[in-house]
Amino acid sequence: MAYSRKLAPLAVALATIALLVTPCAAQSSVQDEVVNLHNKERADVGVKPVSWNESLATYAESYAATRQDDCKLKFSGGPYGENLFWGPAGGTNYTAADVVGSWVSQKMYYDHASNTCAAGKRCDYYTQVVWRGTTSIGCAAVVCSNRGGVFAICSYNPRGNLDGQSPY
Repeated sequence: MAYSRKLAPLAVALATIALLVTPCAAQSSVQDEVVNLHNKERADVGVKPVSWNESLATYAESYAATRQDDCKLKFSGGPYGENLFWGPAGGTNYTAADVVGSWVSQKMYYDHASNTCAAGKRCDYYTQVVWRGTTSIGCAAVVCSNRGGVFAICSYNPRGNLDGQSPY
């Protein structure tokens, strides 16, 4: 799997976290930041925190590698919940806050009282971040070969977004 070591902090850290042979403080720092960003949002709605899971990170890394050539925002269809991110070319300096923030930005469209999303808007990335039953996450990122930019994925276990159920 070809990952560039010349990427910005997010892409380098997320892409290599699942491949760690020797611990690296910078990689661990981004891993912690991804978890902390999730847990801040989860605390805001009163759900338990998530923790990092190496098996999920390995799964995410493997799937990201399959998307590296086209970087299409296509779900893996695997056993875990997933959030996807694509940051366009010219912006390989994406941070964990950029990626998780793009998902959390959907919060403004979600109405918890009715468990619905505003017409024509997406809320599923946000609701996956705060899904009450999720206990662990693992993420990865790659530099896109054909479109440039960065493709990132976080995998969630257990998955969320179950029909008819509220996330929190």
